Amino acid sequence: MSNEDPGTRHARAALASAEQILALDLTSVPCARLTQVIVGWMRAAFEQSRVIANLALAGLSHAAAPNRRAFIEITTRIQWLHSIPADERARVVETLIEEDRVQTRKAARHLSDMGYDSPVDLSDMESMILDAHTNGPHHQQAQQFLAAVRALQGQAAGLYYAWREDTQYTHATSVVAVAHAPEREGLLATARPRVPDPDLETHRLATALIVTLVARMLMDVGVDPDRATVVMNAFFVSA
Repeated sequence: MSNEDPGTRHARAALASAEQILALDLTSVPCARLTQVIVGWMRAAFEQSRVIANLALAGLSHAAAPNRRAFIEITTRIQWLHSIPADERARVVETLIEEDRVQTRKAARHLSDMGYDSPVDLSDMESMILDAHTNGPHHQQAQQFLAAVRALQGQAAGLYYAWREDTQYTHATSVVAVAHAPEREGLLATARPRVPDPDLETHRLATALIVTLVARMLMDVGVDPDRATVVMNAFFVSA
């Protein structure tokens, strides 16, 4: 039996799982906007998981808040997309794309207002024809992360709590400042931010949830079960 502490053991397992998932050849999966989002989110989550695991093994988990935040947000979005009826997911994805387009236009305007001539070509984005929701709950959930969390009716409350905690250590907040430079007896001291889930036990459960939901959604769009479940097989073989 290994003498490694649980945190090290889970970090090594998370790293092995991430390497397995990211090495998968999914070129046999038909490409559509929905499958791109399903598979792309999964890969993005496991890229973050790989970084989180490597930082944990290096003793730098306190610096992984941005990575944990991104991982949690993607995991929650996968859970949210899975909660939507299968025949409505494609349109919801188009709503997400439209929201990205709106935000990209806003960023371009802000840059222009500041006198910056952005070299980014938006013509391909603008030429996309989308069947997006323009109002209603799915439109709001695509726009707002909290609305998507609330739509899960408590299922993602723990993930939201962890996301909110790591958000404080990701941005230039007073919380992150005090975490790194606390006061002791009237003088500045040195410290590190608190690490939620230090043993990565919840993280491992979240990665298992991701591959399970991704496999289900791929089967929902008609991908052969043998091809759709390769993500689960790769994960659980490495676990």
